[in-house]
Amino acid sequence: MNVKNLEEEANNTEDIKPKYRYIKENSQRKNNTQAYYFHVNNEKIRVCKKFFMSTLNIGDTMIRTAMRKSNDKKIVSPDLRGKHGNHKKLDPALKAGVKKHIESLPTVESHYLRQQTERTYIEGDLTLATLYRDYKRECEESGKPFVKACIYEQIFNFEYNIGWHRPKKDQCSTCERYANSSTVEKAERQSEYEKHVADKTKSREEKQRDVSIALQDPTRVVAVYDLQSVLSTPCSEVSDFYYKTNKEGSCYVWSENTAKRGANEIGSCVLQFLTSNCKEKHVTFYSDNCAGQNKNKYIASLYLYATTFLEIQSITHKYLVTGHTQNEGDSMHSCIEKEKKRLLKGGPIFIPAQWVPVIQGAKKKGKPYHVKEMDQSEFFDLQKLSNDIGTNFITDVEKKKVKWTEIKIMMVTKDEPDSLFFKYDYGDDIPYSKIQFSVVAFNNNIKNRDEEFYETYKERSDKGTSGI
Repeated sequence: MNVKNLEEEANNTEDIKPKYRYIKENSQRKNNTQAYYFHVNNEKIRVCKKFFMSTLNIGDTMIRTAMRKSNDKKIVSPDLRGKHGNHKKLDPALKAGVKKHIESLPTVESHYLRQQTERTYIEGDLTLATLYRDYKRECEESGKPFVKACIYEQIFNFEYNIGWHRPKKDQCSTCERYANSSTVEKAERQSEYEKHVADKTKSREEKQRDVSIALQDPTRVVAVYDLQSVLSTPCSEVSDFYYKTNKEGSCYVWSENTAKRGANEIGSCVLQFLTSNCKEKHVTFYSDNCAGQNKNKYIASLYLYATTFLEIQSITHKYLVTGHTQNEGDSMHSCIEKEKKRLLKGGPIFIPAQWVPVIQGAKKKGKPYHVKEMDQSEFFDLQKLSNDIGTNFITDVEKKKVKWTEIKIMMVTKDEPDSLFFKYDYGDDIPYSKIQFSVVAFNNNIKNRDEEFYETYKERSDKGTSGI
């Protein structure tokens, strides 16, 4: 019952003094009595106490409280419980220790739902009780005081937006299929699942090792590339509308009337990156397994071309395991999405050119993202390049069929410009397989090109020429 209800009861109750009352000597009986009313059609109707309580579904205590807390004008004083400064406060140092522990947890953002939520997720089988036990053990080992479990839970739930299970859109289909299998099906899929988990671990260890080497060796470059989701224009809030990096990021942008989003476009952006950043370097790329964009003979042809003409010593492309492709590129995309949400509060975005400052201002610490607006003339026909290199992309030197969807690592080198090396597994102990192209065809069609490249969209603006 709130103050408003008490005031209504007080307004419907009056103290009255009976005209006639016989009082015994030394009697403790009160001098006044209460009269109870209801207002019906602006008419004040008196009722008995029992009828009054039954209608409002209240008891005698509520009536006495309303009368006691009301003044002469029938205004009830507000509830003063808790309205004092003598509250028990949590030591700021203890709270800081809890927050430090929570912020040290390896959380990941939703890969596909960044636009809908800023929630992050904890991987593994951790629970709040497990986290508190870890926190308590760390405090005991270091001799520091610790808070109770209820305080830890309160800080975790109300000051952080962390979930326990990633959305189904982000979950690996192989892992989920195994987890939801029966005992018999799990036994049948055990070897496949164990290899999948091992590949996931190896791919992440491989990337971490390559990054560590590149940090120590100035002749090496390690980069991750990924295609961000479409940034729609016009865009407005009125309608429907574990990985961090402090390194540099490059964004290559174009509108839908400039180019499409296939291997030609992705490869052309990679060529821009190689030309600008990788002279005299050994380059390592990481990406997901999208066959139409990242894992195909057109991208392989681009790498062969780059090591031939761009003074690049070698290019190695390593593919992360399907379902576990979270990488530093996701952090960039997340920053851009957050900046988009922030700026949309100030007004809509009407034209594609407005996205450039959004991307440039997305990173708040360190170097801002480098944004390259791609011109139509900068997209090249990698299919024509691939045809010039040759058609032998399906068998290796041992006459075995090349399983492109299962390739984990692809490599080309300047020392062997007419060869493509690949592996179906990670690890230095796994030997490379090799695709050998015709030396004569390679020399005639590639080395004698004088670095000529065919534009993908040349016909749109100039149908009279076929190349540049």
